[in-house]
Amino acid sequence: MLSPVRIVVASVVCLVLAACSQPEPPVVNPGVENTDLAIRLTMVPDGLVVAKNQGASLELRPADEMLGGVIRFTVGPETTGVNLVAEVTDHQAQIEGLPDGEYRGAQELQGDFGTAFYSRGKFSEDGVLQEETRILLIHPAGNRLLTIAYQYPAGDDSASRVEQLIDVLSYVE
Repeated sequence: MLSPVRIVVASVVCLVLAACSQPEPPVVNPGVENTDLAIRLTMVPDGLVVAKNQGASLELRPADEMLGGVIRFTVGPETTGVNLVAEVTDHQAQIEGLPDGEYRGAQELQGDFGTAFYSRGKFSEDGVLQEETRILLIHPAGNRLLTIAYQYPAGDDSASRVEQLIDVLSYVE
């Protein structure tokens, strides 16, 4: 049988230990910034990791390396006007000019970023069927094209890859 003194001492020790233990801080996803491209992702979406962020190169990849693929950000030169429809037409011509190139269409998007288009197609690269989806929009600073291109092995996951790319777009500022 425990004496009342031992019970009090044990209780005090438990209270002190509970007060000293700190909960694990939540994992914070700080996002990523690229000053050369003048863009920032407020966070990197779940399932993606930063593969490269150096100079004018910003690349994300699926965290699961078995999925393959890369998302690349590019910024065009400053201009007096960006014609997004012409950029979609250029992408179509690029896809159709590649081996086994098959253009799959485009769609207009509206959001906080303004107007954007996604455009996608399939082609062969080194004998492997690839798919590329591009989001074309006016850079947040204006007067230049921002392209977010996702190239990945063609498969039955096209819809989820497009969703993932649109998710990336939602964090661009």
